[in-house]
Amino acid sequence: MAGRLALRRFRVFKPSLQIRRSFQSTNQNRAASDITIKEIHKAVGTFGDLTIVEDVDRQFIVQPALAREGEGVEPLVIILGWAGATHKNLDKYSRVYRERGCGTLQYILPTRFIFRHTEQVHEAVDDITLYLKNRGLSTPIAIHCLSDTGVMCFQGLSISAVINGFPFQPRGIVWDSCPGPRPHVTIPRGLVLCIINWMSRMRDGMSIAKALSSSYQDFRDLAFKNYIRRMKGQPTKISMMDNVWTGYWARDISCCVPEVFLYSKSDFYTPYKYLETEVIPKRTQIAKSLTTHRWDKSPHVGHLRTHKEEYIQEIEDFLNKLSFSK
Repeated sequence: MAGRLALRRFRVFKPSLQIRRSFQSTNQNRAASDITIKEIHKAVGTFGDLTIVEDVDRQFIVQPALAREGEGVEPLVIILGWAGATHKNLDKYSRVYRERGCGTLQYILPTRFIFRHTEQVHEAVDDITLYLKNRGLSTPIAIHCLSDTGVMCFQGLSISAVINGFPFQPRGIVWDSCPGPRPHVTIPRGLVLCIINWMSRMRDGMSIAKALSSSYQDFRDLAFKNYIRRMKGQPTKISMMDNVWTGYWARDISCCVPEVFLYSKSDFYTPYKYLETEVIPKRTQIAKSLTTHRWDKSPHVGHLRTHKEEYIQEIEDFLNKLSFSK
């Protein structure tokens, strides 16, 4: 299994330079009515610096269905991973969909885009948008968000789609351990966040020195300075897209499609009471249909591992609603 996965990791899809240039030219020639869109989505550097979006930040994996009966276009499920996830982790979710007749696209947002450079997420996922645009509108798409980092990717995709003139219209959405409330900064929480970010950056391939330096900047800007702001009664400062916390964007998004919420009472990061009082009631009013499954005990983004049979059944029901099953 590990060997096969390692081979698949090099199946990175990137649009040609010629295609990129054609989209850039189109963007430059847009009418004045699009100026508002450009201003909304411009990254300004919340903490004074912008990051360089490199090719490795854009990499994603596409895999076909393992088996599909009948004719028709193969549905595509976009699986957006949590902070610090690996493609080996996401492959477990991918296999659930692929065994049921769907192709999958896996993407993991590099750690530095979480909170510090979130306003540039749409740049990191731009190649995914171009790939989807090249596939065309005939491909049915569903979204599976894992934690708020997955939601950030979804929000970034929606922005990238507008910029690139692609009508991004998912047929259904799975919210797995998300969306959560806007983070409230305390020194202990900030320290935990920095440790998690440090571990994730090491997984991203950073050197120990660079990972420590980046984590120190996170603690200084995201934890300590925000703690001082909170003591002064000021709102915390984090990088966001459209100046909206990604969890609030997910709560309010105008998308009338079937949705599934998978969550747990024991989730340390996404409180189930927040979902049940602040998010699910709002999504019930907007979604075409809404299904929830709350477990008493399973870790954050650990529901598939802990409750495999029930989890897979929820996914099968979801795919049946979308007519995605083989």
